[in-house]
Amino acid sequence: MLYLEIHQMADQGFSVTDIAKQLKISRTTVYKYLEMSSEEAFEWVNSLSSREKKLDAYKDWLVAWLQEYPHISAAQMQDWLLERFPNFVFGESTMRLYANQLREEYQIEKITCTGCINNIDVMYSDRLL
Repeated sequence: MLYLEIHQMADQGFSVTDIAKQLKISRTTVYKYLEMSSEEAFEWVNSLSSREKKLDAYKDWLVAWLQEYPHISAAQMQDWLLERFPNFVFGESTMRLYANQLREEYQIEKITCTGCINNIDVMYSDRLL
């Protein structure tokens, strides 16, 4: 658990900057965890699984795309969503993390397919017509 790692490193005398670099997180995150009690950290981690995610409303679309095109990238799925919902705002990392969660949840392994992206665009654009 990240909370424990941060506190152990702090107890060993690591600076906030060194902890952040070692764990590849921001200094802000290190400060946040250092200020939390263990109970607060436990509650926060438990709340993560029950929180509604920004992309949950589009989950059916995304799962269908992943099942039909297992080699699709998160960037391509983001492009397709933005074509349909141009006012929806979300970051690339949000899409990437969500796509990875869906792949894990639905056991959809990412397949490497050289040159498939252009074929997907053509195949998919034909369906829109």
